[in-house]
Amino acid sequence: MHERVKVLFTTNPGIEDIASAEIAAKLQAHVVEEKTGRGRVLAEVSASKLHKIEFLRSIHRARIVLARARICPEESCLKELHDLVRSLGVEHYIPVYGTFAVRSERVGVHEFTSLDVARVVGDAIVSSVKERLGFKPEVDLEYPSVIVTADVIEDEVFISIELGGDLSWHRRGYRVYDHPAALKPTLAYAMIMLSGAVDGMSVLDPMCGGGTIPVEAAYTFEDSPIVCMDKSPRHIRGAVVNAKAALVDKRIKFLVGDARRLSSYVRSVDVIVSNPPYGIRMGSPRRVRELYRKFVAEAANVVEKSITLITTEHEFVKEVSEEVGLKVSHERTVAHGGLYPHIIVLSL
Repeated sequence: MHERVKVLFTTNPGIEDIASAEIAAKLQAHVVEEKTGRGRVLAEVSASKLHKIEFLRSIHRARIVLARARICPEESCLKELHDLVRSLGVEHYIPVYGTFAVRSERVGVHEFTSLDVARVVGDAIVSSVKERLGFKPEVDLEYPSVIVTADVIEDEVFISIELGGDLSWHRRGYRVYDHPAALKPTLAYAMIMLSGAVDGMSVLDPMCGGGTIPVEAAYTFEDSPIVCMDKSPRHIRGAVVNAKAALVDKRIKFLVGDARRLSSYVRSVDVIVSNPPYGIRMGSPRRVRELYRKFVAEAANVVEKSITLITTEHEFVKEVSEEVGLKVSHERTVAHGGLYPHIIVLSL
């Protein structure tokens, strides 16, 4: 029987349940806890499945949890943190003459800072390695061999080993062309899952920008026809570049077209998934609402199952959707780019 380890996954706040479902399904893991709104999922994973973590589409980072303990807010409690780290055997994760770094995040009210936490944990690691392995490991904050994380969340501390180093798995290597309002790939994946699409259904993003949603759809489904459309020829060229970098360009059809006249380009599609411009991006609430009104009306004429959008204009979207006979089947708030847009799923 394979050893099971606790892994702390981070994801985009607001899609913890999507991440949990993917973790459970693809890693045959047992989800222990979801920190809703905090972007954290704790799961027990077989050590033999750890290599599959990099293929998950909904996570940002993954960390092997060495300890989860209570911590009081007083500065004097850092001595207990030092003793805890010394007891964990962290030295076994540091290669001979390898380097390490400590990353720390602190949430809540405490007498100490995240820098204090990192300093104490770092001192404990140096002491342990020197005492038990006979050498003093060097700290390298830029390119460490091993990253130890020490997160203090309210009255709890998590000591973990970062899998994948400083790499955040949501920073996909295919993002060669950087659209100015690009959607995080983890949110794109979550929207595809929330749309209710299954393999074989056609997927359209009529305002695809750099192509993140179509690329994620191509990674998720093997047999779905996928269309990436945008009114900007420059963005479509960029989307093609990104799709080629992702090795899925042959799976996607690219169109230059105006979402306000969607029925001129598309006769029928199962699901629409898109990240339309927000009012703050277009500089004028009037302009964005004109776009939304025309787009939603056109989308209602061609879609067969659902329309999934992410926007800060959620109240207006619901208003115009009702006018054309669409109903809201799902709505949630997520964090993205310092804003809190809603993901809205509209159905017939």
